[in-house]
Amino acid sequence: MTFRDMLATALENLGRRKVRTVLTSTGVIVGILTIVTMVSLGVGVQSEIQAQFSALGLENLFVRPGEQRSQDFFTRYAEPQREHPITPEVIAEWGRLPGVVSVTPVIDLSAVASSLELPGGDLSAVSVVGPRVFAPNPFQRELTAVAGTITLAAERRGEMVLGQGALPSGVRPEDVVGKQLNIVLRSPRGETERFPLTVVGVSSGEDSEAQATALDMAAMKSWWFNTPDYLDAQGYDSAVVRAKDVSIATQLLATFRDAGFRVQSLELILDAANRVFALINVMLSSIGGLALFVASLGIVNTMIMAIYERTREIGTLKAIGASRGDIRNMFMIEAGLIGALGGVVGIIGGWLLGILLNQVIAWYIAQESLPIQATFFVTPWWLALAALGFAGLVGVVAGLYPAARAARLDPLVALRYE
Repeated sequence: MTFRDMLATALENLGRRKVRTVLTSTGVIVGILTIVTMVSLGVGVQSEIQAQFSALGLENLFVRPGEQRSQDFFTRYAEPQREHPITPEVIAEWGRLPGVVSVTPVIDLSAVASSLELPGGDLSAVSVVGPRVFAPNPFQRELTAVAGTITLAAERRGEMVLGQGALPSGVRPEDVVGKQLNIVLRSPRGETERFPLTVVGVSSGEDSEAQATALDMAAMKSWWFNTPDYLDAQGYDSAVVRAKDVSIATQLLATFRDAGFRVQSLELILDAANRVFALINVMLSSIGGLALFVASLGIVNTMIMAIYERTREIGTLKAIGASRGDIRNMFMIEAGLIGALGGVVGIIGGWLLGILLNQVIAWYIAQESLPIQATFFVTPWWLALAALGFAGLVGVVAGLYPAARAARLDPLVALRYE
């Protein structure tokens, strides 16, 4: 028998018992639908994370000073003792390295008590932060200018951008733009110092923040630790080094670490995240795999019943010259078609279910006014092909025992079977 004859015979046999064929393939449909839906969720979330990491810049390196020597418990009040400080000279040296596009110094004032002094003398607590280095967070609304400009020039001093949340009720953003306001720092001993900065703009941020340049923030930290030459002695808290591409960033990472600096790379974090998602996808797929295992038992049962119903037919085929291999292949093709049929329907169902769930999630996000724009369920072509091949393989494997049993039938006994 040719493959075409065996395929035609298998299709004809499946068509004889349409209801039983559909019921048998239902288990495969459920298993494949579960696998496609679960894995498409993992693929969708992973692709969104990869896109956001790419937007942030995989070519960026986050460099911090070398390990600090032991200090007292109250480290927020004690001047840090850094073995490899990132001084302005180091920043300038890094900027001249081959393949480096830019070097952005960063000062951290999160542990410093700071307030904003309004024209009337009232004080409101604010956090002094540096300008944003990266693209907007996809899970936060992009900041826009409510008044003035929200872009600070790194080389300029004496300017700041306020978040809308830093202004008390009754104070309009346009009332403070262009005015000089004071950032007031208060030490643990009760001493205060005012740093006058001109408000160049107000952003739409709801947090009580004041953005200032690294140079102005360094002056604040110099007062906090009572160290006039703080930058020369301790340097910046960190720096963001942007390379031309990821390969150069990898080379620079090794260079900085050999020099004693602590370095983090988004690419390394992304690699770790990808490994975690691979494990999650396997766990999600195992749920559908359990359903497919149960479905394979149904295929075995169906094919064994088919042997009893077609015993005389098998004897007739053997009597006219069909070999054991022909009979075995015919039953395996039939079992594989049951799996493939369930796979096709399961893939289509999983794809449609993913589209529906994306619409439901988008509706929920819109109702809650959440700043998220993402597609959580994605069904790539390779997932559809893999699911179809896996479904067909499950059918073929499930049909091995019934096919071998049918091939071993004695044609004389089969012809006398009633």
